Amino acid sequence: MDISNLRGIIFDIHKTLVDDRGFPRERIWKLLLKSGTRVSMPKYYRYYDDITGELFDWTKIEKFMKVRDIHKQKLLSFYEKYNVERNVERDLNYLLRSMKECRIYEEVPRVLEILRSKYRIGLLSNADNDDPLIEILLKSGLKFDSIVTSESVKAYKPNPVVFQKILSEMKLQKHQVVLVGDSQIADVLGGKRFGIRVVWINRTNDILRKGIPQPDYEIPNLSELLCIIGR
Repeated sequence: MDISNLRGIIFDIHKTLVDDRGFPRERIWKLLLKSGTRVSMPKYYRYYDDITGELFDWTKIEKFMKVRDIHKQKLLSFYEKYNVERNVERDLNYLLRSMKECRIYEEVPRVLEILRSKYRIGLLSNADNDDPLIEILLKSGLKFDSIVTSESVKAYKPNPVVFQKILSEMKLQKHQVVLVGDSQIADVLGGKRFGIRVVWINRTNDILRKGIPQPDYEIPNLSELLCIIGR
């Protein structure tokens, strides 16, 4: 990658900087078990993946809503499917609080410390303003020059207005930044369509789906980013 004009690096959060695997899949499973629901784990996982793919297809959400409300829809879909009667708001609050148990990937603090000495660092996520993962990052001492959430823009990646917003806040142009993220749709598709360079962080060795453009680089963890743009 030609880094002669690189001035800023924009990071996604979920599965890029913070490991949130299992959220909220395992916790919804436990809530169902507590309610006496009897369903095999493979069947539950299949339904979970299907409903998650449907609700979190950012390109098909016609009217903006907070991510919290999308999670609420997901929870309701399980309770309706398995005929569970529970306090949805209480359980939703429990699920969101449990996100605070997520952990920053081991290599992240060192990598960001190195990069901050040379580049402006932005945080861009399809998340609410009070997303617990943002709180985790800030409480750990990590610093960002700009933080833009989907709630603050009332739009989600891959919508170009989201990318334009963070460029404006970072006072940079398209050719001066690179986006690092894990989502094929939000980050790879969104970034490439917008016209910025994209580094796809593929921690789970996924296959690039049909219709998703090739990222400029693919890396298995954030440490590899230093190999691409140098120290």
